[in-house]
Amino acid sequence: MLKKLFPNTHEFLDYQVYQKDRYFLFISDVHLDSVHCDRVKLKQHLDLALERNAPVFIFGDLLDLMQGKYDPRSNKADLNPKYNTARYIDEVIKDVVEFLMPYKSILAFYSPGNHETSVEKRIEYGIVDKICYQLEMSQGNYSGYIYCRFFAYFEEGTKVPLIISFHHGYGGGGAVTRDSISTNRKAVYLPDAQIVISGHTHDRWIIPITRNRISRYGESIDQQWHIKTGTYQNAPINFNGYAVEKGLAPKSGAGIWMKYTIGSDLKLNYNFQFAE
Repeated sequence: MLKKLFPNTHEFLDYQVYQKDRYFLFISDVHLDSVHCDRVKLKQHLDLALERNAPVFIFGDLLDLMQGKYDPRSNKADLNPKYNTARYIDEVIKDVVEFLMPYKSILAFYSPGNHETSVEKRIEYGIVDKICYQLEMSQGNYSGYIYCRFFAYFEEGTKVPLIISFHHGYGGGGAVTRDSISTNRKAVYLPDAQIVISGHTHDRWIIPITRNRISRYGESIDQQWHIKTGTYQNAPINFNGYAVEKGLAPKSGAGIWMKYTIGSDLKLNYNFQFAE
């Protein structure tokens, strides 16, 4: 589990970085309990993460939770038969925990999205708390920071920091910009983060912003990486329903890998690739 440094900041430590390829898997908008969730693809990605011993960070909407009795978004056609009981929420929690339990050792972090928070507020029940407790995951807020410290050598030597800012997301993404315009705003008010992650809109992209920097060590140029994680929810192929009536574009694409290592120059090197 990650250590909580401040109310909105968790610390991640890694002592195995020197000249070794290491990975993170960033995901969001899984909607695991939805009948439209691509569980096959999710399992493939989690199996590979397990093989790579890659920590998995979930930035909201792991759950769908739209088929509750008083949810105005509910649709009987989208209710998974296994949840058709008097204890809908408990059955979702049970099923999700059973699905994720084989990956317990790599499930590092789970912060809620709007699907979790809207239902938790309505029914006054800590759904995310229950899942994090059973899977022994660190639980974050809707937004916050992950402060990474990578050690070139065990306990001694170079300690390289990396600051990740996360926010589940907001808004609809936009048919034109697909929420990429938000990178310019976030670059202004999140100057300390090297990586800025969000989800929510079901878009997926990786955008670098190049910056001039100055510190007591001198002048430099770096890049702040803006990442939008996609979704594991397959949109139904039809021309009816909420998304069609709202004129929303189809979305696809799932998580994003971050590969990192400390080279012989004792600098942290990292890059990103789509999880396919």
